[in-house]
Parts: sequence; C-alpha cells; structure tokens
Amino acid sequence: SPGIISADTAAITVVTAVLGYLLSVHSERLQRAFAAFGGRSKIRRLVADADATADNSSDAFIVSALHVHPVKSLRSVSVLSTSVSPLGLDGDRCLMLVKASPSSTYSDPAKPTHRFVTQRQVASLATIKATLPTTFDDGGSKTIVRLSVETTGDSKKSVHVDVSKSLLTKCPVRYRAGLWDDVVDVVDVGDEAAQFVRDVIAQDSDKTARKLYDDVRVVSFIPGVTHRELDARYLPPAAFTWTGGVPRTSLNDGFPVLVACEASLEELNRQLAKRGKAPIPMSRFRPNVVIKGTQPFEEDTWKSILIRDGKGGTGTVLHIVKGCPRCKQSCTDQLTGERSAEPLETMSMFRALGTSTKDVYFAQNAVPHGGGGVVSVGDDVIVLERGEPVWDKDTVQAE
Repeated sequence: SPGIISADTAAITVVTAVLGYLLSVHSERLQRAFAAFGGRSKIRRLVADADATADNSSDAFIVSALHVHPVKSLRSVSVLSTSVSPLGLDGDRCLMLVKASPSSTYSDPAKPTHRFVTQRQVASLATIKATLPTTFDDGGSKTIVRLSVETTGDSKKSVHVDVSKSLLTKCPVRYRAGLWDDVVDVVDVGDEAAQFVRDVIAQDSDKTARKLYDDVRVVSFIPGVTHRELDARYLPPAAFTWTGGVPRTSLNDGFPVLVACEASLEELNRQLAKRGKAPIPMSRFRPNVVIKGTQPFEEDTWKSILIRDGKGGTGTVLHIVKGCPRCKQSCTDQLTGERSAEPLETMSMFRALGTSTKDVYFAQNAVPHGGGGVVSVGDDVIVLERGEPVWDKDTVQAE
C-alpha cells in the first residue's frame, strides 16, 4: 500500500543518510581497513612461500638474544623465550618513572599531570635491576616486580612492587603522564617503590639530576585503560587492525619492539676501534630482539620478517617500520650508570641519516603482526620483504 511504500522509502532515506555520514566521518578508517585486508593477505602469501622454501632458504638468520625491560629505563632481563602480543614482548615496559609537571592540572584531561623520567635525565637508573612480573598464589593471586640495587659489601637493597591486575585497575591514585607527544593514563604503585628509586637518585653523580628528580614516582600501565596509539605515518597497511584501527603500545618510546643485529654492532665497534675507542656491548641500545648472521646494517632495508617457531608453530611476523634514533642513553654504561661521549660521536660520522645531522640511528622499530606469537633464542628469522630505509619524518626530540 502507499503507506507501507512511503515508510520503506523513509527508512531507506534515513539509512542512506546515516551510511553517508559514517562514510564521510570514518572514510580514512575504512580506507585503512580495506588496505589492511590486502596487506594481511600479502603477508599470508609471503609466509606460505617462506614455509615452502624453508629447507633450502639462504636468507635465514638466527635470534641470538631476547631482552625484556620490565621498567622503562631500568635494567633489562634476558630470556630464552617469550610471548609477543600487539603491545610487544610479554612484560616489556609496563612500568616507568614520572615526576609532577611544573604546571600540572587535574581538571584538563588533555594536559599531563606528570612527565616521564629516563636515563636521559638520570644515568644512575641503569644500576637498578627489575625482575619480570611473577605471580604468587598465597590465598589470593598477587603479581610482584622486584626492584634491587647492589650496595657496598656485595649486599643488596630491594623492594617488592605489587602489580596485580586487580590492584592496578582499582587503585585511585592515577596520573596523566606525558610520554613524548602522548598523554597516557597510569597508576601509582606506591610510596615504597618511589622511595627506593629516590634513594638511588640521591647517590647520582650529577648534582642537577639529584635536585630535579628527587620526587619521582613509579607508575604502571593500566590493563584495559591505558590506550596509546602508534604513529600511523610509519605503519604499512598490514599493521592496521581488521577494522582499520591503529595498533597500540605500552610505555616504550614509540613502537612495541626494537630489533638489533650483531653484525651492525660489530661494525660500530670496528669504527670505534679505528678512533682508538673501546668497544661497547649491545645493552647500550636496549633492544628486545637481537639477530645474528646478517650483514652490517642490513636491517635498514627490511620491511617484514618472520621469526619461525622452532617447535613447528606458525611463527611471528614483525613489521619493520623505521630506524631508531639514538640519544645519550646509548652513551650510558648499563651496569654502572657512567656516561661518556661514545658511541654518539662515532655514529655521527656514518649513521647520521635523519632530517637533522644530529640524528644518528641504530636498530629498527617493529610492530607485531596480528596477535603476535612466541619467539625463542635460536629461532630462524626469514626476511619476507625489503625496501628503502625509513628514518624519522621530523627532527628527533631531545629529552
């Protein structure tokens, strides 16, 4: 009847209008979703091809080390195997240090109340050990991270930090922490942890550091609450979610995983030796995944790699998105906290590759593909795609 036709026409008009609005508002996301579908299909084909030629591949390298950093800018923990999620290696950089911003306000959600603190400001943070989160069942599951530091006479001082998910999600002491250009929600893990770190900073050789950072707090990523998107400018189509969403990360400097190669460090140490300088260890660059068997800085041209599970699993794909610019943290001894001019001085002579001649690069930032997987020392690494190197589009911030 005319009434039903009129109602149907009206409904179609409304639906069309709504779809038109959604397309106009979310067109960029829809484009990313379509691109992600094609990109992920390509990755599946590349992985299938790699599997088909696994026995005679001449392009296989080996994972030689894995490092997890439970607390940003404290010592890393070497592991033989670990799971990889979209956020990175399990337990990596879920805690960090902050201090109150000079003009902190809790009324404006766009402005940070606190600012992150790293070895860039306080070199002695390198002397603090942090364990991986360990869960105990003492009548009620509790997850603990232990911070410790060696003192005179081979004795140790330590503190246990409760990072249980139930505690973190319910704790009312929350801040908005400035982390480079991002503002992230974090939760304070208590006075005992803060005082432990402050006691270490009080012994720092830098008088300015002792004065400016005597009020630091230890904070944690909040599961299900802390949301921090990656810089979409550097992501390949396959790195986006099925719905076109931008992947997220935890409390690292910008991307979930840092990949470094032994051959590149060996080349850097050759350059240091030519100038009469001492070699440096890989720990200066704080990578997550270390790979051996490559040519020096070959990783600059990688676009995606497959870390093949030695137990016969499907493996883990990492998208290599851009080079990692280095700061004075790489000039900090990761055992003693002592600072020097190297390797930045030497790297400026052959690794100044960014928009500024002051930007020097070592290692590559990476993003896990899909849900991640499990990686282990000894796993094969297959390069799936190669291309032109990518460096920062902006001048690197100094902080």
